[in-house]
Amino acid sequence: MSRQELLEYLLKEIEKCGFKIVDVGFFPVPAAVNVDNKIMIYNSKEASPFEIAHELIHILNKDNHRGDYFDSTNPQEVRANHEAVLLLWEIFEANGGSYEYFNVFVNTTNTPFELAESIIKNEYLEMHEAITEIFEDEIKVSINKQKMHEYIVDYISYFDVIETVSIYEFLDRYHLSHNFYEMAKKEFQQLLGTT
Repeated sequence: MSRQELLEYLLKEIEKCGFKIVDVGFFPVPAAVNVDNKIMIYNSKEASPFEIAHELIHILNKDNHRGDYFDSTNPQEVRANHEAVLLLWEIFEANGGSYEYFNVFVNTTNTPFELAESIIKNEYLEMHEAITEIFEDEIKVSINKQKMHEYIVDYISYFDVIETVSIYEFLDRYHLSHNFYEMAKKEFQQLLGTT
C-alpha cells in the first residue's frame, strides 16, 4: 500500500465515524480533530499517515480534552501515538509487510523511528517468542515420539519371540519417565500390530 493509498484509507475510516474532513492548505499543524463537533481539519500537503492515524485514534477513543499538539505529557496523546503505530503496523502487515521491511514502514507512514521501533520491536519480539515457544513444544513432542520409536525398535530387537511386553520395564530400561507410558503403549501397539 502506497503512502497516498494509506492516507485515503485512513481518511475514509474517519469519514465512517461521521466526521467532516476539511483540507486547509494554510493550517498551522498537519491535522487536528474536534471530537465534540465531529470535524477534522488537516493540511493535505503536510499531514502524514501517522498524523492522520493519530487523529483517528483520538476519534475512536473520544478524546476531547487534550493539551497542545502532540503533548508528550498528556496521557491521551501518548495513547494516541502508541495506538496509531499499532494500527499502522496492522495495516502494513495485512498488506504483506513484515519486520524485515521496518524501514519501509517508517518511510511510508512517517512514524517517528524511535517510537515505532520501541513499540513494534516489543510487539514483534513478544509474538516471536510466543511462536518459538509453541513450536519448541511441538518439536519436543515429535523428538520424544521419534526417540520413543527408536527405543522400542531397539528393545524389540533383543527378543526372538515376544509374548508379552512390560511397558514399565521398558521405560525403566531406557531411563524414561513413567509419564511416557501411554505414548510407549501406543507405539508398541503400532509396531507389534496389536490393539
